Amino acid sequence: MHLRASATALALLLLAGCGSHTTQTARPSPTPPCHNPDKAVLPRTAGTITEADNGGRICVAHGQEIAVFLDAHTKDAHRHWQPITLQPGSAVTRHDNGMVTPTVSTTVGLFTPETPGEVQLTSHRESGETWRATLVVH
Repeated sequence: MHLRASATALALLLLAGCGSHTTQTARPSPTPPCHNPDKAVLPRTAGTITEADNGGRICVAHGQEIAVFLDAHTKDAHRHWQPITLQPGSAVTRHDNGMVTPTVSTTVGLFTPETPGEVQLTSHRESGETWRATLVVH
């Protein structure tokens, strides 16, 4: 009988101990807000993105053409930005920049997001430096 009472008391203590612990659930980190692109500098575009938007999240509506200008601010070819890549590329139409004659040190991209979601824009320099921005397409 004494053994049964001890076992019951131990079980009650264990249950009480389990009930006193709180469980913490991991909360996803909030997504940073997006901001509108700078004023459009080209006809038919809805806005402009530059190297100053590095790491930024830019709000755009699907179907709006966006111009990207990455200026190396130097004539040193090793410091120029490489062509801009898109991920996922299927969510964006890349336009010919035939209407734009950039300066020697500027990389230009004209893009129209076709699908709501997020699109990563990326460019690199030979030095290994990376520029990236996220289009948040509504």
